[in-house]
Amino acid sequence: MQIIKANKITWIDIKGPTQSDLEHLGQNFDLHPLVLKEIMPQIDFPKIENYEDYLFLVIFYPFFDKETSSTIPFELDIIVGKNFLITNHYRDIVPLSALFHECNLYPEKMEQFCDDGPGELLYRILNEILQACFPKISHIKQNIDEIEKIIFKKENKKAINKIADVKRDIIGFERILDPQKIVLQNLIQEGKNFFPKKLLPYFHNLNNVYNQVKNLIETNEKTLSSLEATNQSLIDTKTNEIMKILTLFSVIVFPLTLLAALFGMNTKILPLVGLPYDFWIVIGIMLLGAFGMIISFKVKKWF
Repeated sequence: MQIIKANKITWIDIKGPTQSDLEHLGQNFDLHPLVLKEIMPQIDFPKIENYEDYLFLVIFYPFFDKETSSTIPFELDIIVGKNFLITNHYRDIVPLSALFHECNLYPEKMEQFCDDGPGELLYRILNEILQACFPKISHIKQNIDEIEKIIFKKENKKAINKIADVKRDIIGFERILDPQKIVLQNLIQEGKNFFPKKLLPYFHNLNNVYNQVKNLIETNEKTLSSLEATNQSLIDTKTNEIMKILTLFSVIVFPLTLLAALFGMNTKILPLVGLPYDFWIVIGIMLLGAFGMIISFKVKKWF
């Protein structure tokens, strides 16, 4: 538990809360038992609740896990009252930690961020988390650009695995991002009565940033889908060409095999058998047949 105080505003940040932390919060900030129960253990969905004297928010920070090449959620609980703000999390959330350390090192920053009460500090925390999404989206775009290059280098099998990894990343990102839209929208409604009116444009701005992030993710998703379709089309075309060649080869070889089988029959009467150069005559007939079919296929533009 770390504490910063400025302008009669207290910011408490907790990483990995213990039972004693919950008891401290309950005793000093008169938090409802339901809120304390929801802080521990972790929950799986975002929410916003109004308890008259404070707001309780649960949001999720999208973290890219390099080991699994996917985006996973980090929970952040926020309790904001008239003169305090509490943040609780179980893992390091980089934009939150950066903001907290900035306020801790530079008291004038904390005072600046709390000029209009804890609502402004809440806005800055949420804004930092949303702004942190843009570098992640840029990383996704870079991967998509790399996939495009791989596809048009005809490395189609390699592209399949790359596409699967990026799709997994986008799916994880959207799974985290989509449910939080209702929280940000409800924050505007709750903020009308809970925070000074001058802060409402800030919360509208959060929704605008959210929509920008959402649109960029959807654009990348559509681009990836188009590249996947292109890659699959190239694979299908290549497969069809191979099948076409194999089919033509089979058509050419089958009559020759049949002819060879006929001359291999143990019958009393076989044409050409016993004549001088009978073997080479049969070979010549087979070659003429093969060349004849190849010329026929060429004329019909089958290959």
